[in-house]
This record gives sequence, structure tokens and C-alpha cells, in this order.
Amino acid sequence: MADNLKYRFFRKITKKYRLVILNDRTFEERVVIKITPLLVLSITLIIGFLMVLSAFLLFSYTNLKEYVPGKTTQETQKDIIIMSSKIDSLVVLLERRNLYVENLKSILNGDVPVSEKEIKRSDIIEENIDLENSEKDSLFRIKIERETNGDYISISSNNTVHFLPPLVGSFTEKYDKEKNHFGVDLVSIEGSIINSIADGVVVINNWTKETGFVIGVQHSNGFLSFYKHNSKILKDVGDFVKIGGGIAVIGNSGELSSGPHLHFELWKNGESVNPENYIIF
Repeated sequence: MADNLKYRFFRKITKKYRLVILNDRTFEERVVIKITPLLVLSITLIIGFLMVLSAFLLFSYTNLKEYVPGKTTQETQKDIIIMSSKIDSLVVLLERRNLYVENLKSILNGDVPVSEKEIKRSDIIEENIDLENSEKDSLFRIKIERETNGDYISISSNNTVHFLPPLVGSFTEKYDKEKNHFGVDLVSIEGSIINSIADGVVVINNWTKETGFVIGVQHSNGFLSFYKHNSKILKDVGDFVKIGGGIAVIGNSGELSSGPHLHFELWKNGESVNPENYIIF
């Protein structure tokens, strides 16, 4: 019985068929192919085997293997780590610039500046980390220890910023951070020219309801100076100004002003500082 089944199955897969292609008009036989189910099955298996073999060879010996999980090369992994580190640095830079812009907006509107936000950094994995004190670390420590009252004294005289008073006049109100008065008020002769305290670039030329005409100058070493309540601005954004150069005219603009005077503020690295710690008025 089993032999008969095997015999019938063998006859069935070896039974010959003719595949004929005829001319539609004359019914002439153009192509005649004799096939068997066994031949079709064999050809299908061979084609499938060749396709699997080709895919294996392509993903094993060509650059396509980079797309197989777990098969990336060390160079690719290193590039991915470097790219992740650069993206992390860009995110930190963007957060700092957003904080800087928010601080500028608050200062111009006469509000309390935005509190310093904690910038989160992604963990950077490094191999062979040396935790021993290096010569670079020691020099950096010396710089930090020479910092007094927020006034950084550089070891190199070329990095020291020198300031001149913006205006010759008398104080009407001094710096008081607890009262949210982040600058000093100076009264002088009407029409007096207000000068830049140091070399820098004009980054703010604006008018606000509270502080009137305002000009801000970016200096080196993270210093930023603001001059408020002016009657006229003499410089445009992007202009380079020299130390002692005229940038505005004293005035009484803005709702927070009760008479012609200059409200002067000095900021360093996004934090307000007492101008009297840096300038002899």
C-alpha cells in the first residue's frame, strides 16, 4: 500500500506537461516547453537558495552590514558617540542663549531678571579617565582663588578689562540688589554725553515704556553695560564703540524716570554686579 502511494506520488511529480505559446491568428506553435512539477519545484528551490545566498553575501561583505543591528564597526560607533556629544553641546548652548535673551528682556523691561537655570548635561562616557591633578587643573584653581567679590583678576594683563565712568555726575541712588535696583543713578548737566565704559559692540538699541531709550554694549570677558532713560541714542546695533566714545545723551525718558539722569547697569556672565566695584565714579 505504501509502495503504491510512493509510486503514484513519484509519477505525479514526474508527469510531463507541455507549455505551448501559439500565434493568435494562425494557431501556429511558436514555443513549446516540456515541464514537470518536479522541475518547477527544483527551479523554485534553486532560485530561493541563490537569493538567500546573495543576501547573506551582501550583508556580510559589503557596507550593507552596517544596517544590521549589532554588526556596526568600531568606527561607526565612535562617530555615533561623537555626534551625540555634539548634539548635547548644541542643546546646552541653545539653553544658555535662551536664558541670555530672557535676561535681556527682563532688564529692558525693568523687571527682575530670570533666575539662572540649571543646565543639564548628558553623561559623557570616557575610557581611561585620569583623576589625578594635572598642571592645567592647578592653573585653573589659581585663577578661581584670585576671584574676589565677583571681580576676576586675570593673570595675564592682556585679559584685564579697564572701565571708565559713563558720566561725570552725582549719585541719586546706588546699587541695591535686594530692592531690585540693579544699577546706579547719576545726575548731570542736561545734554551731557554718555560714554561707553569700554570697547565693545552695541547689542541693544531699544525703547521701553518703563525705561525709555536704552542702549546696551557687549564688552569682552562677559561684561554687558546698559544705559537707560536717555533722550537720544547715538549708535546703532552692530556698531563698534571705543572706550570713552559717546553713545547716548542724558535724558528723562520712560515712566520710571523722575528727572534727567542716567540709570547705569553692569552685568557679567548674565549676573548683575555693583558698578562701583569696577568703576571709580
